[in-house]
Amino acid sequence: MTNDFFTKLEKIIPKDTINNLADLSVCRDQDGSYHLFDKYTIRRVKDEYEVTIHSFDTNKTFYTLKHAVAWCTFDKRNKIVDSNRIYDLDKKVAGLESTIQGHQKLIKSAKNMDDKLIYLAKLGEEKMRKKQLYDELSHYIASSKSWQTNRFNTKPV
Repeated sequence: MTNDFFTKLEKIIPKDTINNLADLSVCRDQDGSYHLFDKYTIRRVKDEYEVTIHSFDTNKTFYTLKHAVAWCTFDKRNKIVDSNRIYDLDKKVAGLESTIQGHQKLIKSAKNMDDKLIYLAKLGEEKMRKKQLYDELSHYIASSKSWQTNRFNTKPV
């Protein structure tokens, strides 16, 4: 779109309405990056998602897009404790996934049954811990979706 288009649009729609819409917006660019609330940009970098906060030039890296979006919504709401928890949970889940893969390889290569049983027990504990972490993350994701939906459905004054 050209600057001429935006100039014409600003003549039709009041600037405060445009600002309100920008504050609500969740957009995806052609390059695959996401822009949320006129404040955050999420880009895929290799197997991770990098969140940039425009006003602070700060970056956070997540392993899952859902976690990155949930973090943005909680940060937007100034729920710092919750946003930090989402960030920590994302890191813990990623660490557990790599540990689980390592133990699965060890199980396959174990020579005796005792070693195999130890690795299986550790694998079971790690999978249970991963499920607990995902359950907690699911709560944050559901809350994030609910907040976004409520904002989209609320008519500006």
